Amino acid sequence: MTVALFPLTAHGSIDVDCDRIERAFAANEPHLLRSLDPKLPRWQTLQQFRLTALYIQENQPSLARKAIRHGLQVVARGLEEQSDDVELLIVGAMLDGEHVLTHRWSVFINGIRGVRRLRRAEALDPDNPRAGLVRGVAKIVLPWVLGGRIDEAIEILDKAVRTTETCENGDWGQVDTLMWLGRAHDKKGDQARAQEYYRRALARSPDNHWIKTALAGEGYEWKQGR
Repeated sequence: MTVALFPLTAHGSIDVDCDRIERAFAANEPHLLRSLDPKLPRWQTLQQFRLTALYIQENQPSLARKAIRHGLQVVARGLEEQSDDVELLIVGAMLDGEHVLTHRWSVFINGIRGVRRLRRAEALDPDNPRAGLVRGVAKIVLPWVLGGRIDEAIEILDKAVRTTETCENGDWGQVDTLMWLGRAHDKKGDQARAQEYYRRALARSPDNHWIKTALAGEGYEWKQGR
C-alpha cells in the first residue's frame, strides 16, 4: 500500500497536480481521483498508479489492468521526450511492479524493466528517497527466492525516512515510507513498532483512509478468487 506523497517542484513549492492526486487517494475518493486532469506525464502516471491501487483493493482486476496499461503508455511516451525524468522513472517502476502483482507471469518483462528504471533513477539522483521507498517495498512484497528480505527492507526504508526529515515543504515521501515501515514490522510480528510507525504516518496525514486501515490491523493485498 502507498499513501500520500507531496513532491516538490524545482521552485520549492508543492506541485498542485500531485497534491490533488495524493489528497484524493488518501481520502479514498476514486471518483475524484479519476476526474483530475494532471498536465505532466509524471503526474498522469502517478494518477494511474494510485487508481490501480484503489482498484486492487476493491478487487476490480479489469479496471486495475486498464489503469496499468494506460499508465505504462504514458511512461513510454514521457521517457521518449525526457529520458532523465527521475520522477517518471520511479513511478514507472512502481507501475511495472503493480503489473507483476496482477500478472505474475510478467515478472520477466515488467519486473526486469521496473528494476532497470529504478536503477536509472538512482544513477541520476542517488539520494532520492522515493527510490529507496520503491526498493524497500520490493523487499517486503517479493518472495524470499526473488530477493524479499524484511530486515533489509526496514534498513532501506529507515534510511529513506531519515533522508526526508529535513524537507520543509510537503513531507516528500514520508507518509508512504512510514506506512511501509509499519507493514514491515507487522510482518516481523512486532505490533508495537508497527503501531508506532502507523501513528507517525497519521500525524503527517490526518484522517488518511489507508493509515486508519493499517491501524485497524487490515492488510492490503490482491484478493484473488473473490
